[in-house]
Parts: sequence; C-alpha cells; structure tokens
Amino acid sequence: MHRLTASIFLLLSLSLLGACAMHREPVWNQAGPDRPTRITDALFSSARECFATAAGGPAVDNCIALHEKVLKDNPGHYQARVNAASLYILKGTGYTDSSSGKSDAFHKAMTYAELAMYTNPAFKAQVDAGKQPWEAADSLGAAEVEAMYFWVTALQYEFKEGMSLPSKVVNIDWLQHALVFLDRIEVVAPDYGGGGVEFAKVICYVALPESRGGSDAKGDEYMQKSIAKGGNWLLPRWARGKYYQPMKGDSQAAEADLAWVAAQNPSGFSDPLPWRVHFQEDSRRLLR
Repeated sequence: MHRLTASIFLLLSLSLLGACAMHREPVWNQAGPDRPTRITDALFSSARECFATAAGGPAVDNCIALHEKVLKDNPGHYQARVNAASLYILKGTGYTDSSSGKSDAFHKAMTYAELAMYTNPAFKAQVDAGKQPWEAADSLGAAEVEAMYFWVTALQYEFKEGMSLPSKVVNIDWLQHALVFLDRIEVVAPDYGGGGVEFAKVICYVALPESRGGSDAKGDEYMQKSIAKGGNWLLPRWARGKYYQPMKGDSQAAEADLAWVAAQNPSGFSDPLPWRVHFQEDSRRLLR
C-alpha cells in the first residue's frame, strides 16, 4: 500500500511538473508579408508618436491599440511588431497586477518579437523547416536586433513575474535559449541597447546553474559592462538597484541606485519615454 501511494504521488508530481512546462506554438503562420497599404504610413505615424510620448498605463494601452491597428492593416510591419513587443512587456511589468495577466502580456510580447524575426527570409525558412527560433538565431542580423532583445526581455520578465517556483525549475533551460539570442546580438550589433543586453546576460548567468552555463563571476562582469555602456540610459542603474544589489545583499547600494534614477531629469536619457517613466515611478515606489 505504501509503495502504491508513493507511486501515485510520483505520477501526480510528474503530471504537475509537465503542466508547468512552457510550451509555445509556432507562430510563423501568423507572419503576414510586409505589404503597406495607402493608410499604413498614417497609422504608423500616430503609433510612433504615441510611443515617443506615452506616460502611464492608459497611454501604454492606447499605444498598443494603435500599433495593432497598423498590424491589422499591414501584418508584416517590422517596427510595429517590435514596438508592440516592447509595450506589452511594459504593460505586463508596470501596469498589470495578476500573475496570469502578466504572463498573457509577456507571451504576447514574445509572439510579436518572433513575428518580427520572421521578416528575415533565412530565419523564416529555418523555422518553417522545423527549427526552434533560437536554433535559427545564426541567420538573424542587425536588422532584427530589437526583435531578439525583446524576445529575451519578455521571457525574463515571465520568469520573474509570471511563473511559479516549480515552473521556473522546469523551464530553466529557456534561459539558455535566451543566451543564444544575446550572444547573437553581441556579434551583429555590439553597441546596441545602452547596457540592456549586458544586464540581460547578468540575469541568465546568475539564474542558471553552473551545469547549464551559469556563473556568478560572469554575472558580476556583465553587471560592470552594463553600467559602463549605460552612460545616458536609466535602465542599468535601475536594474542594478532593483535586482543586482539586493541579490548581493547590499541594500544601501540598492537605495543609492534607485534614488539616483528617481532624481534624474528624464529628458536627458535615451531609454524610450514610456520606459523612462516606468523606471522612475518604480524607483520611487521601491524607495517608499
């Protein structure tokens, strides 16, 4: 009887772990061609202006709607796809409370990022032939760097804010997939991101076990690289204060970074305005 109970418990545990596994259906069949119509430019002009000026949750929702209007008119519009990915990440982390709502936003962001990658014919051909996106990353170039970066960012936010602990354990290999894209970005666009790519690597190196490529030493090294590249970007100092310094147990240094971010004039920085607003709002919230 005891062995039967143990066997049932094991089967239930394996079933639950299987339910936690992250599955993404291929989205290549949603990837319409880039065929602008007579109204595409006007629609994207409104969406782009919104992206440059949006501040706060309602404005982010409005921007998402405007970008999705562009994509309804021209499903293959690369910049509308990557902007929508960025905005869904921001909606999930900054303006959504429930973990299920966050996961929904982050998965939509990953979908838009993948669709943006599919504008590269060589990448699309490999994925159509059965490869996973990260297995085809070597075909992506500087033109797709935003798509790669937002795919990784959405995945990392899903790990942090959407997944339960069992899900994080089961899906840890996804962070190895993220490193594939980050390595590719460093090859094709080494100056991209104002320290964001480097901090994304920090997350991977710190979260992954050594057996899967994790390294605290590399995490420390890339944190320094992120700060060094982030001269006129808020993201590296905000990220160091919110995530890295608390992980190191240095609450005083964390508060100093967050106070610095909160005190800056946002007009002097290169992060997209919706993200600048979020970084400063979030820093002030954490300092309360």
